[in-house]
Amino acid sequence: MKTTFSTVSLFLTMPRIISRLSVETWILIVVSVFTAYLVVPPLFSVIQTSLFTTTLTGALDEFTFKYYGEMLYRFQLAGPLLNTFYFALGSAVLATLFGGLIAWIVTRTDTPLQALGYFTAFASFGTPFILYTIGWLLLLGKSGPVNVWLMGLFNLQGPLFNVYSLAGMVLIESLLWSPLVFLMLAASFRSMDPSLEEASAACGAGAWQTMHRVSLRLMLPAIFSVVLLVFIRAFESFEIPALVGLPGDVRVLTTSIYLDTQKMPARYGTAGAFSVFLMLMVAGALYFYSRVTREAARFHTITGKGYRPHLIRLGRWRYVTTCLLALYAFCLLVLPFLIILWASLLPFYSQPSLEAVSRLTPRNYQVILNFPKIFNAIQNSVLLGIGSATAVMMLTTLASWIMVRTKLRARWLLDLLTTLPLLFPGIVMGLAILRFYLIVPIPIYSTLWILLVAYVTRYIPYGVRYTHAGLLQLHRELEEAAYASGASWLNCFRRITLPLLTPSFIGGWVFVFLLSAKELSMSILLVSPRTPVVSVAIFDLWENAQVGELAAFGAVWTVILSTVAITYYLFARRYGIQLQ
Repeated sequence: MKTTFSTVSLFLTMPRIISRLSVETWILIVVSVFTAYLVVPPLFSVIQTSLFTTTLTGALDEFTFKYYGEMLYRFQLAGPLLNTFYFALGSAVLATLFGGLIAWIVTRTDTPLQALGYFTAFASFGTPFILYTIGWLLLLGKSGPVNVWLMGLFNLQGPLFNVYSLAGMVLIESLLWSPLVFLMLAASFRSMDPSLEEASAACGAGAWQTMHRVSLRLMLPAIFSVVLLVFIRAFESFEIPALVGLPGDVRVLTTSIYLDTQKMPARYGTAGAFSVFLMLMVAGALYFYSRVTREAARFHTITGKGYRPHLIRLGRWRYVTTCLLALYAFCLLVLPFLIILWASLLPFYSQPSLEAVSRLTPRNYQVILNFPKIFNAIQNSVLLGIGSATAVMMLTTLASWIMVRTKLRARWLLDLLTTLPLLFPGIVMGLAILRFYLIVPIPIYSTLWILLVAYVTRYIPYGVRYTHAGLLQLHRELEEAAYASGASWLNCFRRITLPLLTPSFIGGWVFVFLLSAKELSMSILLVSPRTPVVSVAIFDLWENAQVGELAAFGAVWTVILSTVAITYYLFARRYGIQLQ
């Protein structure tokens, strides 16, 4: 009787409790529930998949630890784990060397053509990762122009460099991530107090000695954090391990997960066990990264008094640094695109030569422009990019407003939920969402909706990075003035907060759009014949050895994305936003 009375009493008082909730509390509840729906089920699903056997229909059957036992006791983990570690570490170190050197040249010296460094970094975001990888495979293949040139130069009988190896994976991955390293370290180099470098010069040290003994030592925390960040991103990489590693029989954790899902029948349990282990490794690396970046304050050299940055005069060395800058831009952008363009104009791919010029034809472009599947893939990728970018930025704008503008005790939950997707490598996120929507009765499997859910879930942390930083730059007195004038929260948010947040909002929107338009690791598990996307279509064309059609398709798509990236570069220069 008492239980019934208390239930009725709670039911009667519920409307009064709801009516007393503030606008901030309602926003927190709605955003937290929506974010939790996106983030928590994939985490639960991948853990559940690794602990249960499945029936032929994919339904869960019996609880078991056998998948972890197979992974640990039959040495299925040792080889892929070591390859993943060597691949990630080598890529991180080499990318930091490439990007860091160019960042120092552009920001700390009087080298001409400094804008070329920023243009190269921004424009590279318009090249799909898979197409960039294919470009280097054509360049560095056994019969590619680089090996042919080296064989002629050193009078060799066989190719000097095998791109289908761990070394080839490291080289291409490091080139892929060097623009991000450049953008991150360029900001740190610009913020250095030059007084210590001036003191070194006054003691008779040269420019190179000052850079080695002073500048680099002050930059150690920033450099180490960048190395760790690229290490994490390379650790969960899929495109290069799949296209470069698998043909060379070099398996890493992400390709092990992919191969298990492609077997007949699919080995979801083993893939789930690999996924859980990969998530734990990424979680540990992210924790270490957060500790490193928090302690970087001990190395701050910027002061408000007497801070005046200047450029190091290199004298005749300017010609060397200018050549390095031009070579970086040529290798990063021009060379891969030129080989793709060359392949797109040939009926059958052959290495560049004067003899092959006579066979150039636009037939491949005519084929792809008249092929319905190609048009559908572009249309789907554009729609998914627009939809995911819009949804992510709207959700993260509200979430960041709660975290920055309110003092609600429960806002830590929102911070946790918006950070949690960083634990998911792309291939793991794809597997988790695939398994979840195979089990629950929500009919979005094999539709564009499941891809949209996956993209929005994965890129929530990237949207928060932009909106959180943008809101921190806006003083709350502008909103307080609006409230004092009688404006409602919605009116204030629409007419004051959002307009002032526009540069950060657009920056995040373009970044998420570009990432979604190029995404492969999740899409390859979630697409269906009815829902093709560009990245998977290019992957399929490469697997079918249709190099000409692939190159023409990739060239068109690269021009579209590069136009977006370069337009944003001009916008970012005006508002001082960085695409990171």
